[in-house]
Amino acid sequence: MALKIRLRPNEKVIINGAVIQNGSRATSFLVQNFAQILREPEVMQEEDADTPVRRAYFACQLMLVDPANAAEYRTHYDRYTADLRGALMNKAVLADLDTAEQAVNQSNYYIALRHLRKVVDYEAVLLARPTDPDQDRDPTAPTD
Repeated sequence: MALKIRLRPNEKVIINGAVIQNGSRATSFLVQNFAQILREPEVMQEEDADTPVRRAYFACQLMLVDPANAAEYRTHYDRYTADLRGALMNKAVLADLDTAEQAVNQSNYYIALRHLRKVVDYEAVLLARPTDPDQDRDPTAPTD
């Protein structure tokens, strides 16, 4: 099954590590076989990798963008995710981390990034809430 990619004018896409920039008009194309694809809105800049989950996301992104050095980035990714496993308690978030790790093990970095994006969103919720030292619970859990 082909994947249809639609690009806005001047939008970039990374396909198997190659950065491709669209011209001045919107366009679309079909990718007929498996390829590592990352659209510009999904790309995280290095300076934005400023939290534990974002560092893991960025390391995974580098594995996709620079496959020749994926082993080096994998070392960083493994360290970041090990730290996260020790800090996170939400089972759904840990399941996303597990799925991301399985995808990384299969060199399917796009799927890993998709699951890590959910963890990035969860982390943003955690970091946006004031800390209550008297309360040791998941801040995203429903309240009574």
